[in-house]
Amino acid sequence: MAVQGVNLINSTIAAPVTNTNNPDESINFKDILMDALKNVNTLEQESAKMTEDFIAGRTDNIHSVLIASEKASISLQFVMEVRNKVMDAYQEIMRMQI
Repeated sequence: MAVQGVNLINSTIAAPVTNTNNPDESINFKDILMDALKNVNTLEQESAKMTEDFIAGRTDNIHSVLIASEKASISLQFVMEVRNKVMDAYQEIMRMQI
């Protein structure tokens, strides 16, 4: 199992660059969040499978199991912090007086 590191996050964040010549091809925030959630779900499932394999004795590489678990945990924390920041921004906008 290869550790992808920060480059994976940078490529995910850099992906929503829109084409200024054609606004129909822009990527919206909803799509970015849905992709991030799908990525977190995939990492969680991979971690659960590796943990199950370790418990069943099909693998003895505890390092890869722990790395997969931490990777899934950090990804979930990242998405939760983005959600928290979005909710804070929404609440700030709702508090504005017109």
